[in-house]
Amino acid sequence: MRAHLKEVTKAAHERLHGHDGFGAAAAGTIAAADYRDLLARLYGFHAAFEARMAEAPAALAREIHLSERGRAELIAADLAGLGAEPARIAALPKCEDLAPMRSAGDYLGALYVAEGSTLGGQIIARALAHAVGENRRFFLGHGGEHSRLWRSFVTRLDRLDAEPTEAAAAERSALAAFAAFERWMSPWRGAYKETSAAA
Repeated sequence: MRAHLKEVTKAAHERLHGHDGFGAAAAGTIAAADYRDLLARLYGFHAAFEARMAEAPAALAREIHLSERGRAELIAADLAGLGAEPARIAALPKCEDLAPMRSAGDYLGALYVAEGSTLGGQIIARALAHAVGENRRFFLGHGGEHSRLWRSFVTRLDRLDAEPTEAAAAERSALAAFAAFERWMSPWRGAYKETSAAA
């Protein structure tokens, strides 16, 4: 199942490689204000995504260690390290464009998108080391725990091979999550400044 999702989401992955914010971050050349805007937009997506994932059935959540996977709090810590006040972070707009999730396949497909981003994030984190110091927690992810969490996730994901209906749901959900993320991250410049003006 993981190989299938990698194939069907390949085009979305490639489009994100062309995102100017992520590109500058990956090159280690992103300006300080742009980096804060990028984090602000990422926070709005991940905070909403994690709230939606928190609705997953308890048994599934335990099985995939869902409580250990949150990264919105890491973005908040990065923003705070860059001088953002807690009230400003809390006021950042949240993505309201996420598809509903009703079954294990829905949750697992959407989570594939978020978990997959942690791999590329570690590459970006290395490029950002000199530019932002420790304020790259989001891109570092969960560090040494990443391999364990990834294995537990794909083990459960691959069980969908024996569940055609849930496998189809996972594919739809992964594509929908990628599409929502692309739409949300498209207007990213000025995201932090806009919140400042509205506060």
